[in-house]
Amino acid sequence: MIRLVLCDLRDHAATWAGAFCVAVACGFVGGFAASLIATARTYPNTESLAASVIMFSAVAAVAVLPSVAGLTVSAQRRSYALWQLANVSPRRVAAVVLAQLAVVAVLGAAVGTSIEAASFAPLFPIVFSSPDYQPIDQVVPDAGLLLMPAVWAAVACVFLVGGARGARSAAKMPPVAALREPEAARKGVTAMRALVSAVLGLGAWQIASSLFGAELRALSNSLFLPLLMVATLVPVAPAALSALMAAWTAPVPQRRLHAWYLARRTARYGLAASTSTETPIMVGFALVAGIFSLGGLLEGYIRQQGLTGYSATLDWTSSVLLLGGPVLLCAVGAAASVVMTSKTRTRDVALLVVAGARPGTLLAAAACEALVHAVTATLAGMAVVIASNAVVASAVGMPPFSGLAFGEGLVVSLAGFVLVLAATLVPTCAALRREPALVLAAGE
Repeated sequence: MIRLVLCDLRDHAATWAGAFCVAVACGFVGGFAASLIATARTYPNTESLAASVIMFSAVAAVAVLPSVAGLTVSAQRRSYALWQLANVSPRRVAAVVLAQLAVVAVLGAAVGTSIEAASFAPLFPIVFSSPDYQPIDQVVPDAGLLLMPAVWAAVACVFLVGGARGARSAAKMPPVAALREPEAARKGVTAMRALVSAVLGLGAWQIASSLFGAELRALSNSLFLPLLMVATLVPVAPAALSALMAAWTAPVPQRRLHAWYLARRTARYGLAASTSTETPIMVGFALVAGIFSLGGLLEGYIRQQGLTGYSATLDWTSSVLLLGGPVLLCAVGAAASVVMTSKTRTRDVALLVVAGARPGTLLAAAACEALVHAVTATLAGMAVVIASNAVVASAVGMPPFSGLAFGEGLVVSLAGFVLVLAATLVPTCAALRREPALVLAAGE
């Protein structure tokens, strides 16, 4: 079994590379939080800051890791079906899949924490360069190497939970069906996902209720409202994002715009890939735009009340600690999701070339597909930001659209679009440079 695990990882390194990169990013962010906890012995303020890093990054990690893990398993359904045809038992298939997820997660997290441990000392004075955190000359940065195994275990646990459903599906799927049937175009929300979304929604409702009639200092709890609201949307993202994509792309004419038609069909057809690409961008946009919009709203409220000695704007250090981890995870997750499906995309491009599609049309379709993913995720993130800001505005008696700041979030969307565009165009260009017959005849 160990040999099968390692050999399959080697043979499908391109598919697993995306999951590995996400694990590296998670290890780096988790390692930074662990280093802050260790440094708290000489700089006590960093212990509470570590909790903030973990809380905000955890939402991004929970959104990115399960989708990437599930996509990795989904991309190899054919391989798992061939294993069963070779007389590998379903239970053994599931065990191998989970073992592969664990190996990739631990190795990636170990690399990420190693990079973080080596860079923590020079990064520490840069991150804590804001005036509110000075002086830090007497602080001795501690990388906290003894805490790193806990980070590896946490990343591995999230990977295993995210890939458990895919592992069960790979084990239960009849081999012939897996070899013949493509991925379903639409999937409903499972009872477990609906339950998790309901629990998170209840938490968001409780925080929202506590804001009404609260004093200014108590309004700091509003910082967690966009966090919980976007987390509520993550479990139902497959259905919500698919419906949103269908709604806003439908009015665009498709008969004359062949590239747009291909892009829309590809994005809607590959549900697992689309969800894995759009969810990180949605979370990144919602967190960044939500926090900055909340800051603008509270600043307006402070000025309206004529209060002095209060500030709701984020300084450099607070911005990096709260939003640096989520943005990094979301960016890597969005690009990795597209990279992991590069082999499938290469075969699809070859099929379209055989069917008579022009290279220019296929390149334009790849660009349009990246645009579809970015716009869908951005629209969903905007809905979260508007809703969370409207709740806080109502609690403090401000107009519902006060303080909205989408500019910072659009930077995340633009970065996500560029990464997805690059990851989409590379396999498309590679397929166009090869003979279609050779691509279609190539084995696993």
